[in-house]
Amino acid sequence: MQDIDLVWQKAEEVFGDKAKAAVWLATPRQLFDGVTAIDFANDQESLQRVIEVLSQIEHGYGS
Repeated sequence: MQDIDLVWQKAEEVFGDKAKAAVWLATPRQLFDGVTAIDFANDQESLQRVIEVLSQIEHGYGS
């Protein structure tokens, strides 16, 4: 799925490396209904939400 590649790419950009991105993407989070970002991003709307959260982290607004 090409859209998931965008999530991975953004996460790597935000966290600076693949390992940190993988940890963040694989950790269940309440803001994603208690599931991982990867599992949450199962449709276009959810995928956009994950990218939005990553952008907020990038700009210092989230964790």
